[in-house]
Amino acid sequence: KAFFSYSPDENSFQLGHLGANKSIISGILHIRYTEEKPVFAKKVKVSFVGKEYAFFRGTLIEEKNNNDGNDYSDGDESYANNEYDSDVSPTNPSIHTAKRKFFGTTTCLWKSQSKGSYEGVKFLDLPFKFKLPNNLPPSIVMDGGCGRIYYTLKAEISRRPLDPDSRIHKKIIKMVVPISRYTITPPPNPSKWLANDEGPAISHIVGYEVALSNTTFSPGGTIIVPVKLKFREPQVYLKKIMVGIKEYHEFRTNKYETSTKKYISQESILGNSISMTDSPDNNEISVEVKLNIPHFRNLTYSVETTYLTVMHKLKVKINMGRAPDINLSKPITIENIITHEEAFPPAPRKVEVSNVIKPRRLITKSIEPIKLPTKKNKRFSTFIPFFNKIQALDPVTQKQISMLQLQIVDAKNPNKIYNSRSLIVA
Repeated sequence: KAFFSYSPDENSFQLGHLGANKSIISGILHIRYTEEKPVFAKKVKVSFVGKEYAFFRGTLIEEKNNNDGNDYSDGDESYANNEYDSDVSPTNPSIHTAKRKFFGTTTCLWKSQSKGSYEGVKFLDLPFKFKLPNNLPPSIVMDGGCGRIYYTLKAEISRRPLDPDSRIHKKIIKMVVPISRYTITPPPNPSKWLANDEGPAISHIVGYEVALSNTTFSPGGTIIVPVKLKFREPQVYLKKIMVGIKEYHEFRTNKYETSTKKYISQESILGNSISMTDSPDNNEISVEVKLNIPHFRNLTYSVETTYLTVMHKLKVKINMGRAPDINLSKPITIENIITHEEAFPPAPRKVEVSNVIKPRRLITKSIEPIKLPTKKNKRFSTFIPFFNKIQALDPVTQKQISMLQLQIVDAKNPNKIYNSRSLIVA
C-alpha cells in the first residue's frame, strides 16, 4: 500500500558520483489505498539516514583513548542498540557492540489541507530528493556483518489509529539503499624499496630493488611489481618470491577493540623458474610479478570511521636459501576509481533557435497539362516520291533498282547522310 521506486528512467536511488562529483538521492514514494478503505493521515515524511555498526566478542585490550560516544537509539534495529560492554575477565568471552548515526536528513512531502485534522488519502505519488555530503563513506559489510556501514530510506505516515485503543499513530516504510563512493583516477605515485650497498663492508648479502608505480588501485585491476636481486655470495640462492595484498579490519567500541586480517590476493614465483640475467658476474635476477586485484564482491574498500577501519597493505616476501629472507610492506588504498570524463560527462549541446530552419507552408497552384505539338513527318528531300514509283514497277525491275545504293544529303545539315536502304517508304 506504500512503497518506494526509482525516479523515471533511472535504475538506482543514488544519482551522480559521490566523492568525485555531486551526488543526490532521488526517488518516488507511492501511496495506494482503495476508495473503500483510504488511510486518514495528517502528513507524510521521508528521511535518509546513515549509520555504522560494530559487533564482536572475546577478551580484548582496552583502548586508552575513548571516542566521543556519539551513539543513537531509534529502536529500528533488530540487534542491540548503542554500545554495550559486558564485564571482561581473562577466561569469560564478552560481547561488545557499538552503533552511531553519522548522517540524517528529513523532508515533509505532504500535509493535510485542514491543519491538525486527518484527511483521507487514496492515491499519491510523492517525489523526493536529498543532497549527499561529499565526505560520506560507502556502504560496506565486514566479516559477515560484524561491521557495517549502511543507509536507509524511511517513510513515515502520521495516520489515525485503526483501533481506538491503539497507540500506534504512524505507518513506517523502510528499505536499505546501497551507497557507492568514487575516486577520480589519481596521478602516478611511484615508490621503491632499495638496498644496494657496495664496497668492502657489505651490509646486505643480497641487494634488491622493488618498485611500485602507484599506491591507489581499483578492484579488478592489476598490480605489476618489478623485482631485481643481486647476489653477493655464491652460495646464496632464491627460493620463492611472493607478492600479495593483505586486508585489515578493525572494530572498536568506546572502550575495546579487535582486528582481523587476511590475504585477498597472492601471486608466487619459484626461484628455479627464473633465469639469471646477462651481467658481468652472472649474479643478478630480474622479474615482474603480476598481481590481480579481486573484484569488489571479494574485498572491502579502504575506509576509516569512528568504529570501523579497513586498510590494505602490499606485501613482498623474498625467501632466500642460505641468507635471511626479505620482507617488504607498503600501505595502499583500494577505491572505486573512475575517469574524469565519467565523473564530469559533457553537457548536451544546446540548439540555438536562430539556427533552426522554420518550416514553411508550401502553396501549390493548379498546373495545366503541357500540350505537345503533334509530330509531323520530316521530308528529307525531293527524291521521296521517286521511291513511291519504284513500288509500282514489275518485280524484276524492282529488284534491280533495290540493289542500287542511293545516298541523300540533308539540306539543313550537310554532315547527315541518309542511305536509301535505311529509308522507310510509305
